[in-house]
Amino acid sequence: MSLAIDNEVKDRVRLAINIVDLMSTYMELRRQGRGFVAVCPFHDDRRPSMQINPDRQTWKCWVCDIGGDVFSFVMKRENVSFPEALRMLAEKAGIPIEEPRNRKGGSSQDDKKSLLEAMKWAVDEFHQCLLQSPDAKHARTYLLDRGISEESFAKFQLGFAPESWSWLLDRGAAKSWKPEELEAVGLVARSERGSRYDRFRGRAIFPISDAQSRPIAVGGRILPGATSDSSKYINCNETRLYQKSHQLYGLDLARDSINKTRQAVVMEGYTDVIMAVQHGIGNAVACCGTALGESHIKLLKRYCDSVVLLLDGDEAGQRRTSEILELFVSAQMDLRILTLPDGLDPCDYLLKYNGEKLKEQIGGALDALEHKLRQVCRGFDPLLDTHRANTALENVLSTMSRVSHSSLLSNEAMRLRQDQLIARLARQFGIEQTEIRLRLESIRKQASQREKQLLELRRTQIVPAVDVTRKSVLGNADPSRQSEQNVAPVQVAYKYSEMTTTECELFEIMATHPELAPMAIERFPIANLSTATAKKLFQLVLDLELEGHALDFICVMSATEDAGLKSVLVSIEEHAARKTPLSMMTADERLHSLCERLSGQDDKAYRRSQIQSLETKQLDEETAMNLLHDLVQQARVRHGLFPPKG
Repeated sequence: MSLAIDNEVKDRVRLAINIVDLMSTYMELRRQGRGFVAVCPFHDDRRPSMQINPDRQTWKCWVCDIGGDVFSFVMKRENVSFPEALRMLAEKAGIPIEEPRNRKGGSSQDDKKSLLEAMKWAVDEFHQCLLQSPDAKHARTYLLDRGISEESFAKFQLGFAPESWSWLLDRGAAKSWKPEELEAVGLVARSERGSRYDRFRGRAIFPISDAQSRPIAVGGRILPGATSDSSKYINCNETRLYQKSHQLYGLDLARDSINKTRQAVVMEGYTDVIMAVQHGIGNAVACCGTALGESHIKLLKRYCDSVVLLLDGDEAGQRRTSEILELFVSAQMDLRILTLPDGLDPCDYLLKYNGEKLKEQIGGALDALEHKLRQVCRGFDPLLDTHRANTALENVLSTMSRVSHSSLLSNEAMRLRQDQLIARLARQFGIEQTEIRLRLESIRKQASQREKQLLELRRTQIVPAVDVTRKSVLGNADPSRQSEQNVAPVQVAYKYSEMTTTECELFEIMATHPELAPMAIERFPIANLSTATAKKLFQLVLDLELEGHALDFICVMSATEDAGLKSVLVSIEEHAARKTPLSMMTADERLHSLCERLSGQDDKAYRRSQIQSLETKQLDEETAMNLLHDLVQQARVRHGLFPPKG
C-alpha cells in the first residue's frame, strides 16, 4: 500500500483505540496527575515506572528507555510485527482491513476472521459439553482421575466430543455454521464418497490457541475403554489458522512467565503442560503432534534465551535429542536437556512427587552438548577403545562446529561454553586441548567450504533459470547481481541516545512547533545529519511533507511502523515537555540557529564582531546587556543547555 493509504488505515485504527483502555487489559493502571502509571511488564519492575500519556496516546518506561504508541505496545507485548499489530488492533476496533482474495473471489472459508469465529464457537460447544452433558461423565472422571483440576478445565478450555458422527455438524447447522466452514478449520472430515462427518468423536478435547489466546485448532485424546482402534491422540489437520510446526501448546498462557524468566520448558504432551501449570511451573509449553523444529525455535527466541527440553524417560525420547540439538546450536540458543527418572513423563512425575521437585530437576538440567557427550560415550571407555572414542569425538565436534567463528567472537558466553567443553573433551579422551581446537577449526573450515561450493552451484545453475522465469518481474536485471537483490535489508536499531544534542533540540522544536517543520526541511539537506536515527526520522518527516500530510507529533508517530523509531519520538516529546528554555529567543529563532549549525553555516565572523563591540565598549549599557544576553543564549542553544523543570 502507498504511504497515503497506509496512513489512512493506521489513523482510523489509532483513533479507534484508546491507549488507556488497551493497556488496562494487560496491566493495572493507576491515575497520577493527568496521566497514568503502571508496573512495566518488560523488566522486573518493583515500582511503577511506566507512564501513560492519554493526551498524546503514548507510553514510556524510563528504566527500559522504550516507549511508543498503541501499535508499538502491542508489537512489544505480543512479540509481533507492525502489520500483525495493526491487524490485531483493527479486529479489536471492528475496522475491516481488506484481505487479498483468491482467484475464485474468496468465500467464508477463506476469511480468517470467520474461521476464527467458527473455531471459537466449536471450542465453546466442546467445553460446555464436558461441563454439562451426561455423555461427558466418563471424560470428566478420566480427567479428574488424571489429577487435572476443574480450575484447569476452565483455564485450558478443555472439552469433550460425543461419540457421534454428526454432533458438531448438527449443532453447527442450528447456528448457521456451514459444513465447509467447519471442514476448513479441521473439525470436520470428508469420506471417500464425499459425505462430511465429525473428525473428533468420543474424545477429550484440548484446544490449541495462538499467542493471542485465540483457538486455532484442537487435539483429541481417546478415552480409556474405547472400542475404537484409532490413534490415542489426533489433532486438526493443517489449515489456514493452524500449522503445527509453528505452534506451541500453552504458549498463550506461558508467555509472560517465559518472558520474565527468559526460559521455556518444552514438554511432550498436553496433560504434561496442564499439570505443570497446576504445580506452579508457568513457563511450560508442548509441541502439537510434531517434533520440536526450526520454526518452534524461532518462535521461542521471541520470548526467551534458554530452553529446557524435558524428555520422557523412554528410549524414543532420548533418540530425539540429537536431532533437536543441532537446530539449537545453529540458532545460537541455549538448550538444556532433562531426562526424568524411572521412565516417567512429566505428568506422572508431578503426581508422584511435586512441583518443587521438578523445579529442582529443571534447575539441574544438563547443557545439551554435555548431554550429547555422555550419550555418545555411553557403554565404553574412551581411553581404551580408541576407534569408538574417535567416532564419538568427531560426532561432538561436528555439532560444535555449527557455531561459527564470528559468532564466538561476538558472544562471550558462547565462547566460554566452548572453552569449558573443550577442556572436558580433553580430559574425557586424553587429548591435548590444542589438538581438539585444531580439529574443530578444521571441521568448521570444511563445512564453510562445502557451503560456498553449494552457493556457487546454486548461483551458476539455479539463479539464471529463475531469472528467466521471473523476467517479467525483474525486468532486465543483471543476473550477476541477483544474489544482492535477494539479500534481506539490514535492520537498524534506532535510539534517542545516539543523536547529538543539536539533533535532539532540532526534533524537539519540530515536535512542539510542527508548523516550523517545513522550514527545517527547506533549510538543510538530510546528509548533514550525523546519526542514522536523526537521518531516518528526518526522512520520515520529509516523506510526509511530500505526500501532503500533517507534520504534528501524532501524525509522525502514526506514520512510522518501526517500534524503535516510535520510542525515539516519545523520548523527544517527553524531553521537550520537561525542559524550560532559558533563551528569550523564539522557536523560529532557535530553529534558525540550529539550522545554521547543522548546515555548517555558522556566522562566526559576525559573532566575533559582536564580541569585539562589547569589549571596546562601543555600545550603550542597555544595548550591551541585551547583546550579551543574546550571545549567552545562542551559546546555550548550540550546546543543548535546556535544563529540566523543577
